[in-house]
Amino acid sequence: MANRSRKLTPKSSKQNGSDLEAKKPQIQQQQLGNTDLPKEGDGGINQTQIQKAISPAKSYKPSSIIAIAILLTSAGLVLSCTWIGILWIFNPEQVSWLNNFLPEWAHIPGNSENPQTLAQIQVNLSQKQQIPGETIPLDDEEKSFLLPVMRQRPDCVANCKEIVELRVYQLENLKYESQPEKFYRLANSLQITGPEESFAITGSGQNAIASLVEDTPENEDVSNPLPLDVVNRFEDGTPAAGVWLNLRGQRQQDHHSASGSGTITYGQIVYYNPERSNLQLMLSWTSPSGHLPKWEQVTGSNAKELVVDQTIGLEPKLQVYQVKSVNLYLNPIQLEEISLQNPVLKDSGYKNALLISRNGLWSPAFEWLTSIKKQRKNTLPAAAQSQLDLIRLHAEVTKAQADKTWASPSEQVLADLIDGRWEKALQVFSASPQNAQEIAILLKADKGRLWRRVVGAMQVNPNRKAVQAWGALILTVQQGEAKANSWLEEQAKPSTASLSYIQGLTKQLYPQADTIDDSAPSPDTDN
Repeated sequence: MANRSRKLTPKSSKQNGSDLEAKKPQIQQQQLGNTDLPKEGDGGINQTQIQKAISPAKSYKPSSIIAIAILLTSAGLVLSCTWIGILWIFNPEQVSWLNNFLPEWAHIPGNSENPQTLAQIQVNLSQKQQIPGETIPLDDEEKSFLLPVMRQRPDCVANCKEIVELRVYQLENLKYESQPEKFYRLANSLQITGPEESFAITGSGQNAIASLVEDTPENEDVSNPLPLDVVNRFEDGTPAAGVWLNLRGQRQQDHHSASGSGTITYGQIVYYNPERSNLQLMLSWTSPSGHLPKWEQVTGSNAKELVVDQTIGLEPKLQVYQVKSVNLYLNPIQLEEISLQNPVLKDSGYKNALLISRNGLWSPAFEWLTSIKKQRKNTLPAAAQSQLDLIRLHAEVTKAQADKTWASPSEQVLADLIDGRWEKALQVFSASPQNAQEIAILLKADKGRLWRRVVGAMQVNPNRKAVQAWGALILTVQQGEAKANSWLEEQAKPSTASLSYIQGLTKQLYPQADTIDDSAPSPDTDN
């Protein structure tokens, strides 16, 4: 059979396009190699997935690199600042180089001096017009000592040196072991400014004794800081692991003081913490009678308390401070005064006992609190026991004074009234007209210490006749009989018999209360 020739007819462009479209997935599959792409019939390959698979990986943008660099730099700065802060707390000397970039007011305190011998330290101070004081050892091994730095006060005649700084030096062994002399480095220092004159005279502020100092001139300038010229170390029996220091000075009074002495002693308590090599000012104190603070066992705790004696004459004033822990690294302790202001118990008798103690009736308050303690099976909270012990400390003083035999009736009555012995004091008053006249002078001069005891006693027991009598006697000599009678009616409301008894006592004061001026010209009876 003859071969028939086939005529090849070209496909149309439309058919070619459809063939290419059909073969495109195969071509793309070959280009991807072994890439496991889902087939079109399996559900769903799409053009977006194909483009992502065949397109090359994208590179990071410059903005992303810059952001990462900023984050890393910020983290490094935070870590660096944290480390510098830790060094500043624990070892300021290692970051003292920052002072080159800081203003003077923001300089980091630290020691820029090289270790020196004691002789070199003393010479350097002398060259700065400063006076080195006597060193005080701070440990038994003599590896550290305290050096008071003093200066000469201008326009001064006597006792012209004053302490302006306390320095702590520690033995330096790292680089100077081969040296024959001992070298010391400055570990810490504390600038010293004495208490203001107003504090030393009136004890204003937290340690107020203004109510006790009755004769401070109103026009006296008392704003200047007073010099401290002596520093001593408290020896055995101090609480806490460290060294307690007492800085003090004295001020001569130009006028006669209530304590009978013209000298007031004042000072400051400083604590040295050997673990932190830190000096800390704890409190300022003053004593009109010249007594120095001392550590003694006042409460039932194991640690001793600091007692500041601010007694004036027969008026006891004892401040007792306990060592308390606080959550501070450099200053982990503080001195906290035992206060009688805040009642610990809700018992009304306990509150009344604190009330009369704050008004100076120490012995009655102590007896009252002792009775309350017995009712509670001899147990009290620690704070209440501390208050009881503080009151007992004062009561021991006033009781000893009242038990003493005094030479003059006025002194005997004063001691009895301060101790709350109202009836006994009335017996002395009524013993003779001379006693009454002398005691009237005492009551006339009273500026509140006797009257506040009357007020306190009347608040807890307004019906006590002896207290009513002393209130009437004080008001009679100071403001007149009419004022005394008015007060009795308002506050005491005594019975008729009590009122008659009290008025009989006040009549003994008339010659003193209604003194006639003999120097005045007498009326002319002839005309």
